[in-house]
Amino acid sequence: MSDISANRRAIEFQPTARRTRPVARRVGWILVAVTSLLVGAYAVLLVASGFALVPEEVVGNRFPSALGLRIHIVASGIALITGPFQFLRPLRHRFPVVHRTLGRIYVVACLIGGLAGGLIALFSTSGLVAGFGFLGLAIAWLICTIRAWLAVRQHDYLTHQRWMIRSFALAFAAVMLRIYIPLSQIAGLDYADSYRVIAWLCWVPNLLVAQLLVRSARGQADF
Repeated sequence: MSDISANRRAIEFQPTARRTRPVARRVGWILVAVTSLLVGAYAVLLVASGFALVPEEVVGNRFPSALGLRIHIVASGIALITGPFQFLRPLRHRFPVVHRTLGRIYVVACLIGGLAGGLIALFSTSGLVAGFGFLGLAIAWLICTIRAWLAVRQHDYLTHQRWMIRSFALAFAAVMLRIYIPLSQIAGLDYADSYRVIAWLCWVPNLLVAQLLVRSARGQADF
């Protein structure tokens, strides 16, 4: 009787486990999407203001031209606005044309944003440690996005999705950057010192989390 009871409990538990995982993933997607859209909207606001609202600590960097920064802001904002919707299964299945169109916009935005970000990375007033952190982010972002694009061109959709997970995790660095900077200021840390750490912290953990998602049972992130 004990074996029968144990089997019944196991059978009863499985549907609950299956239900719990999709709910957690949907909640996670909502959090990521909302924060991405907020930061993307902030980029739109910067554009609307003629870039007059760009923070002084950013403007103070030794950029050879303000154009590179502006291109990076615009392209990264577009990537954040379009990126989350690439992982919605209903959108992909019911509106494939919309999915492909948003995907093309996202890829182009990532390539432009990554190139512009890489070109201005080493001009940070916080020094080369921060500069190489952002340069590493730009290079990784470009590589992951290009790999995702090449995979879909070969109709290898699972590999495409895995590289897209990595790509968007790196795009999400813009969100984490805007979380870590205020937290470091609240903690009373020196801005320049903390910024050197944040330049790496805003994207390396993201990539590690993306890798965990990729190595999950299905390696997919549908919602």
